[in-house]
Amino acid sequence: MNKKICFVTTGDIKNNASSKRALGLANPLMRIGWEVSILMEDTEENHHRVNLECDSQIQVYYFQKGGILKERRSKNALIKKINPDYIYLCAFVVRNIVGIFHKSKKLVEHSELQSKIKDCPLLKKRITSFLELYSIFYADGILNASVYLQDFFKRRAIFLNKNIPMLHFPYAYSPDICKIAKSEETIVEKQEKDRFIVYLGSLTVNYGAMTMVKAFEILKKKQSHLKLLLLGKGVEYTRILNFIKEHQLCDTIYPMGYVEEENMFKYFSMADAFILPMHDTIQDWARCPSKLYMYLSYQKPIITCKIGEPYYLLKDKGLYFDVGDETSLAQTILDLYNSNNWTLTINSNDHNWEKRAKVLSNWICNEIP
Repeated sequence: MNKKICFVTTGDIKNNASSKRALGLANPLMRIGWEVSILMEDTEENHHRVNLECDSQIQVYYFQKGGILKERRSKNALIKKINPDYIYLCAFVVRNIVGIFHKSKKLVEHSELQSKIKDCPLLKKRITSFLELYSIFYADGILNASVYLQDFFKRRAIFLNKNIPMLHFPYAYSPDICKIAKSEETIVEKQEKDRFIVYLGSLTVNYGAMTMVKAFEILKKKQSHLKLLLLGKGVEYTRILNFIKEHQLCDTIYPMGYVEEENMFKYFSMADAFILPMHDTIQDWARCPSKLYMYLSYQKPIITCKIGEPYYLLKDKGLYFDVGDETSLAQTILDLYNSNNWTLTINSNDHNWEKRAKVLSNWICNEIP
């Protein structure tokens, strides 16, 4: 094939998850004949993740953190040096709008809809609304991480009378990261009758942090073998620690703090089920939680809400609770415990990065040759 693709990212992967796409696709694309390069900010965590996930044949170019204009100049210089056939923007933000005058085809990924975030400042909403429209003119192809985004940008393209190829392109998981731990590698002691529900993500109100801990306060009184494992930090972390202490939940809820990606499998392997709270907001309808596919790889039940991409993927195979309702969540988990059905029957092999890379390659070759 000998086609060259360059992924353009911004920021530190610890704070900006959009570059996960580049790292996930890099090796699989290389294995099917693509020459792959990635532009990444020069940070300790970015170097760490590249060394963890990328083969030596992947060309990674680091740029220094700086102002918007400086970053764009650095990226444009690197693109001129690499001379790729395709530029893949992992997020359509001002810092990533590069290669405008380069002959390469431009692929734009949308993974959220910032213009519709409720608490977004008015000026930022206007800027992001403009960028969403401009992406349709800038790009030769658009990739949307959710069905909601796919429908949104198709309608915008029709309104602008612009015929542009689009692909529904969700996140995925890496089998090298999502593996099964040996018994001696697991972190928390697990008794025979214990059932661990695992959550990965930011501990904030928007992500349902307090809904989860309040649900397990209810569950402790009904079934003491149900445990909650919280992986991550956030603005609610201290509040959650205090809540656990005040309500004597130390033997029920285990807040583990930030966990390095390469160590997540040690916790995920303990899971009897996973939890993914969602809210009935445009923000949650539009986003594609990357952890959804990491959860999926372990073939355990996923407890979520009938919102957005989780519901689109799981349909009748998911377990659902009412948005923001700790009583409903507690009952859903208790029903699962009583049913003793701890298996999810969805083929996770359809949702790894190898599969996504083949879909992307075929789409590019057929739609944007």
